[in-house]
Amino acid sequence: MIHHQGLRRPLFFPVELYLPMNNCINCNEETNNPKFCSRSCSVSYNNKLNPRRKKEGNCKNCGRSIRSAWTYCEDCRGIRTIPQIDDLTLEKAIYIKHHRSSAFALVRSRARSILKQLGIVSCQNCGYDKHIEACHIRAVSSFSPDTKLSEINHPDNLRGLCPNCHWEFDNLN
Repeated sequence: MIHHQGLRRPLFFPVELYLPMNNCINCNEETNNPKFCSRSCSVSYNNKLNPRRKKEGNCKNCGRSIRSAWTYCEDCRGIRTIPQIDDLTLEKAIYIKHHRSSAFALVRSRARSILKQLGIVSCQNCGYDKHIEACHIRAVSSFSPDTKLSEINHPDNLRGLCPNCHWEFDNLN
């Protein structure tokens, strides 16, 4: 509002007075906008014309067509195995470009997934179920470099232990 000599006048006129009314392309409602009455009408109209295409890929196990974000189809998810990792030798699985502590990271992560597949959810010593670590009965470093990961992470060489029992197993035995 502008105050000029005691009079109050609007600075601008309401939009309705000088813009012609249009009809929304999607819902046919009256609108001041050139094409759409709202963003949701714009989105629904444009998505009908140009729908997003879902990228497709193939299941690594059986080769069926699946969404590209997935690796396995629904049938193969429960029974999947990862042969390319199990067939690796220890020498090829060791990370030599990183710190020494991460050298056996692939071996340990594969061991954790095997324990999950076996359904081990609590410590096999004391029964603690809040946090379980994968423990190798025979240490990973004691295997020769040409040993396959499937042998190192064999269920007979793995135990699910809580952090305390794992420390005791590693340091007191």
